[in-house]
Amino acid sequence: MFKLRPWMVAVAGAGWTSLTLYLLWLCTNASVFVGEDSFLRLMAGPGYLVAEQLKGLPAEKREARMDILRAHFQYPVELIPYDDVELPPEAMVMLEHQQPALNSDEDISYFPLDDETVIRFGPMWGSAEVKDLLKFPIFWMTACVAGLPVLLLLGLGLRAYRRHNKDLATLNTCLGTLARTPNVMLPALGKEWTPLLLTLQQHARDISAMSERHREVSQAVSHELRTPLARMRFALTLLSKSEDPPTRARLQERLQTDVEELEALVRASLAFARMAGAPTDLQHEPINLRDWLHQEFALLDGHHRQLSLETEPAQLELIGDRALLHLIVRNLLSNAITYARDRVCVSATYQGEQHLVLHVDDDGPGILAENREKIFEPFVRLAMGGDEPSGFGLGLALAKRATQWHHGELSVTRSPLGGARMSLILPLRPL
Repeated sequence: MFKLRPWMVAVAGAGWTSLTLYLLWLCTNASVFVGEDSFLRLMAGPGYLVAEQLKGLPAEKREARMDILRAHFQYPVELIPYDDVELPPEAMVMLEHQQPALNSDEDISYFPLDDETVIRFGPMWGSAEVKDLLKFPIFWMTACVAGLPVLLLLGLGLRAYRRHNKDLATLNTCLGTLARTPNVMLPALGKEWTPLLLTLQQHARDISAMSERHREVSQAVSHELRTPLARMRFALTLLSKSEDPPTRARLQERLQTDVEELEALVRASLAFARMAGAPTDLQHEPINLRDWLHQEFALLDGHHRQLSLETEPAQLELIGDRALLHLIVRNLLSNAITYARDRVCVSATYQGEQHLVLHVDDDGPGILAENREKIFEPFVRLAMGGDEPSGFGLGLALAKRATQWHHGELSVTRSPLGGARMSLILPLRPL
């Protein structure tokens, strides 16, 4: 949509003003314009009459008679020597044949009196001066009519300029408000500002949400650190007072366990922090899904669960970042193994022509419908089937974020095995 800008109004106003002044000048001059041929015909009569008045008089009396005749003309009339006439050759030929001649550059006509004298008429007219034009009401009427569009454009331009400045001031105030309250109602501005305001509001909401997540993560990390640190402090106190070797060994083992837990928490927190921004160095490569999943199974040991793999067709293949996919599948398998009773089944197939869907099913207690979105939030741990929650609540949050960076989708539903089903949808080719 075309938008009227202040500079456009200024240019249009200046152009219209120049055009108006030019038209006024043109009308002033064109109103007295007469064609050359018509002009010569017009002056033939006055020239003949003046010549008839002067031909019968001696040279010394002609000037006196000219003074009398000159009073009846509204333009200069003079007698000049033939030799003082400056005309183009074709005009001089007209004088030689006793015909009037015209100097069109100066609006002066010449009429032959005799062989030595010429009657000069003019200059007939010239451009009127401004002070003379101002005396006529018609000039003021023309000026007013011609100047109306100029005034209108200048008024519209001034109005647009003031509205623009007002909108900028309102926008500046709105930016300060959005920084504090992202969900504040947006002010009423011109339509041209609406996309910008909506984008700024969305950015403010994103920043606010990110800040809130960072605050929650910081609080969660602090809470997770507090428990092992308290146990370690208590164990160190007991260790300093105990002389019993078995007791000291038990306390040292507990300290070692707490140190490992702290290290695991730090590693998980750093991994989650690294996933805060979309990676720019993804290494996409062809991956045979069946072979790759068997490799992932081999990395899992000591779980005592029955793992099965079903792919349809047998040779499924996608192009993706192996490290990112490893992070996703490892956390999904670890979660399923943690809560499964006996079985974990992994299945994969094509979904349409552009995507692949991978299901991780377990026969555990499952996840209540109201908690299926919460489990992907960082540091959220839910009790499953009466068991105490384990881990730090970062595994599925990492898997969710890594899935987003891979332009996929991750969700949880009820499994046919009775437990939870993690459904991972991935594009077959990089987007």
